[in-house]
Amino acid sequence: MEKGSTSKEEIRASGGNGQVLDGSDIMELVGNEEVFSSFVDHKFQELDRDRDGKLSVKELEPAVADIGAALGLPAQGSSPDSDHIYSEVISCPQLSLHFS
Repeated sequence: MEKGSTSKEEIRASGGNGQVLDGSDIMELVGNEEVFSSFVDHKFQELDRDRDGKLSVKELEPAVADIGAALGLPAQGSSPDSDHIYSEVISCPQLSLHFS
């Protein structure tokens, strides 16, 4: 597959493995509605452990930890400063995701 071309399989395979995407990869993913929708659906189903169609704070914690690690934050529980950041993100009142 040529540079700048992203398949559903590539996006699905890259989720959760620590792969770093550059801006062009992200723009391509978001710009391809079918691939992006498939990626989001897959990630939602992966996180929605109780299959209730909603992501609870507990279900979101692994995703937040992954984002923190990608941003270079120490692991949750290893630093009071980073723990405060994780706590603020998780306790955000707007943090409520529903699958429809």
